[in-house]
Order: sequence, then C-alpha cells, then structure tokens
Amino acid sequence: MNKLRAFVVGGSVALAVVTLWAAFRYGVAPTSRPGYLRAAAAVVLLPAIPVALTRGKLWVRRLAEYRRNGSSLSFERKSIFVSGDGVGDADETLADIEAAVAAADEYDECRRDRFGEGRGLTVRHTGFHNSFVRIAGDGRVIVTGASENTHLLASLVERAVSLPMERTRIHPLLEPKPVRGAPRAFLGLFLVALFLFGVGGVGAAAYPADAYSAPERTVFVGYDARADALPGYDETDATVDKAALLVKALDEEAVELQWDRDDATRLSEHTRQSVFLSARGAEMLDDARGESLDAAERKRVSALESDLHAAECRVASAIITRIEKGRVEGDAETLRDARRTLRERAAAAGHACTA
Repeated sequence: MNKLRAFVVGGSVALAVVTLWAAFRYGVAPTSRPGYLRAAAAVVLLPAIPVALTRGKLWVRRLAEYRRNGSSLSFERKSIFVSGDGVGDADETLADIEAAVAAADEYDECRRDRFGEGRGLTVRHTGFHNSFVRIAGDGRVIVTGASENTHLLASLVERAVSLPMERTRIHPLLEPKPVRGAPRAFLGLFLVALFLFGVGGVGAAAYPADAYSAPERTVFVGYDARADALPGYDETDATVDKAALLVKALDEEAVELQWDRDDATRLSEHTRQSVFLSARGAEMLDDARGESLDAAERKRVSALESDLHAAECRVASAIITRIEKGRVEGDAETLRDARRTLRERAAAAGHACTA
C-alpha cells in the first residue's frame, strides 16, 4: 500500500471514528450540525476523490481510444475484437489459436508473446504487419490490429475457440491507473487540506461558539479525547488545560485590539469574544475548583485565575486606549460596555484594574 492510499484509508477511518465519538460525547445540537456535516463530507470525499480521478482518467483514455478508432469501423483504423464470453483455460485457448493460425496460409508467423496484461500471441502477416491475440483477466479473447488481416484473424479465432467475436471501439484492456507525478503531489496536498477541513468540522461541532478559533477547538477536542482515553489524565485536568488556553486567547485579544483596523464593528467583535472567553474561562476554573484537587492543582488554578483577571484588565486597557486616542471609526458604546463588564469581573475577584 503506497503512502497516499495509506493516508486516505487511515485518515478517513480515523476521522469517521472521531466524528462518531464526538457525536456521543458532545451530542448533536442545531449549532453543531454544520460541523458534523463538514466532518462527514470529508470522510466521504477522502476516499472518493482519488477513485473519481482515477476513473475519470480511465474514461479520458477510453474516449481518446474511441476517437482514434474513428467515427466508423473502417479497416484502416485500429481494429479491436472481443469475444462475448470468456474461456476457461487460457493456455489451451492460445494453443488452439496458434495451431489454427499455423494451418492458415494468410499469416507469416505466429509466436507466443508476453504483454502487460499477460501471455498472448503475436501474429505477423504481409511481411511486417502484426496483429495480437490476448486473454483478458475475465477470460475474454481479444484480437487487436490495424489492417484487414486483423478482421480475418478475428474470424479465424472465432472458429478456433467457438466464441462470437464482436467489433468494438473501446479497448477492453484499458485499466484504471493511479494519478502520478506532479498531479499526485497536488492531490496529496489537497487531501491533507480536506482532512484538516474535516478535523476542523469535528472541532466546530464540539465547540460551536464562534469566539473559538479553529486551532483552539481542535486542542479542546484533543484534551477531551485524552481525558477519555488515557489513564491518569481526567476531566479535571482537561478543564484546567482548556482554561489555560482560554487565558492565552484572552491575552491575544488584547494584542489584536491594539493592532487591528479602526472599524468599530471589527473591534466590537474582538470585545464580544473577549467577554465570552473571560466568562467561559472563569466558569471552567470554577468547575475545576469544585473538584478534589491536590495542592499543586489548587496552586495552578489560583495562578490561572490571577492570569485571567490580569488579561481582562489588559483587554479593558486596550479598549480605552483606542477610544481615548480616537482610533475607533463608528459608535464605540459597545466597546465601552465590554470594557465595563471586564473591569467589573476583575474587581469582583479582587483584582482591580488600574486603567
């Protein structure tokens, strides 16, 4: 199994398992359905796209073969004859055909040959023209060539094996071939992106709030999966780790508020997310504090609470700095409300903001 196929099989199976696990763990709410649909689409498309491309490539080759054989079945075009049914013993069939050709006067030579599809016969006639007899994988007899003698050979084969030979413009030995070369590299990159799209869908289903970024959702799901699968790492550990990540995210909002463009709508989005992250982080830390913690865990929770309120103050400071410097285009009332909320939360926890 090549690397791309292994990735497709492993990725689609892993994504399907994770999606089912997420559905049982987090449930299926209206807000989470788009995420599950993303993941399900990735599970289906990961194996389907390579197969579709391979089949599409085959149909293009068949169409090219069809066009090369012309709009009519003339003698001058490449001739392809296929038996209606298969034969049981390929070696015996080739021996019968070889004997029949040797007994005929129209052919100069008949010899056993090996083709990409397996063993067959090469029949030479009129000095330099060749026709070919092969046995397909399903046992059908195939005669190909590009002269009128190929038609005569097909009639001879028909009598030798007692099977009707029918003319066709589509080569029956054309098989699907995998994508190779540079297109394969681009296909691999696309499939990796599709897999990540599906992983992001699982994260969006598990944590649908738009205040979370895609990487944050993925990390949260990773913490939950670790709590479910690994001994020694429980739900409380996952909650504390998620709270720590939210504190960092809240700190990043303070930075983005300083550097983002001046549009009040965009800034209001940052402040709305900051208020959400603040509330969710405090809720997670309260949940963790309600569990049985050892001294080290209690110390970490206390430190995270201090960091959370410090981050709230930094966001509040970034908001008032922009307002006072006139770097807000539009109504800044929403920003002031968010600043007031963050300052009140920090003050209620005994961490008064200075700005």
